[in-house]
Amino acid sequence: MSYQMTNLNTDQFITSDVVFSFQKAIADKFNMSYNFGTTPFWNFVSADMHMDLSKKYDSTYIDESFDFLVECEIEDRMVEMYDGIE
Repeated sequence: MSYQMTNLNTDQFITSDVVFSFQKAIADKFNMSYNFGTTPFWNFVSADMHMDLSKKYDSTYIDESFDFLVECEIEDRMVEMYDGIE
C-alpha cells in the first residue's frame, strides 16, 4: 500500500518512502542514544534520510519533508504525553 502525506502549508506531497525513512531514522538505536529532540539526534535523522533518499529525490525535497515530519512527530508526542490530562 502506498500513500502520501500533504503539508497543507506548502501543498507539498510527502511520499510513503520518505515517511518510512524518517520513521526508521527516529527509531534507530544509534540516533536514540543522542536523546530524542536534541540537535545531534535530529542531525543524525536528517543524515540518515539523505543517505536513504538522495538517489531518488533532491536535497531540497528531503529537507522540506524532514522539517514537516519533525513538526508532526513532536506534535504527536506532545499529544500522547498530555492525552487524558485535564
